[in-house]
Amino acid sequence: MEHLLDKKLVDDLLKDVIHEVMEVFYHPESGLILENVQLDGSFSDSFDGRLINPGHIIEAMWFITDLGVRLNDQKLIERATEIALHSLNYGWDKEHGGIFYFMDVKGHPVQQLEWDQKLWWVHLEALVCMAKGYALTGNEDCKQWFEKLHTYAWANFRDPEHGEWYGYLNRKGEVLLPLKGGKWKCAFHVPRALLQVYKTLQATKHSLEAVGR
Repeated sequence: MEHLLDKKLVDDLLKDVIHEVMEVFYHPESGLILENVQLDGSFSDSFDGRLINPGHIIEAMWFITDLGVRLNDQKLIERATEIALHSLNYGWDKEHGGIFYFMDVKGHPVQQLEWDQKLWWVHLEALVCMAKGYALTGNEDCKQWFEKLHTYAWANFRDPEHGEWYGYLNRKGEVLLPLKGGKWKCAFHVPRALLQVYKTLQATKHSLEAVGR
């Protein structure tokens, strides 16, 4: 939408967005970013206040890294990458693999019945984030996570016979709903993420080739 908006408005919004995400919604005690805070920005020890969506955090972090590139702010890029890595470690299902949909910042039960499902968009955005994190920081943890996510996603979400991705898996990684489209799953996350990953990896490849690696 940037080309439709006044440049000053966009520039001002960049500062506000970065502050809101990285300061107001950031929870220092856990190192994670909350879904909801009080009107004054303080922590709410309630179902909504403790709610964590690892996918939202990880997706937001690659947005922030893009802003870091735009602003030539390497510290912002590195901080966003570290938060994303921490969120992946927190949100990864150590027993069955995949990223949980909803979690509680204090480890309490959550209200959302779909909390343990594995969703397509979460894993796609994590792939984008890890590709960008590696490209922009050289952090080997990003590379390792990208490979881990790639293996899980291609084995569980992709339909090798008919194409496209399944949207919803149960905790064990089995297809929960075979539909390829619906109210929430449309032709957005899959093509955007795959394009972002492709462009990022191509740029990284060319950079490595330029320095003889």
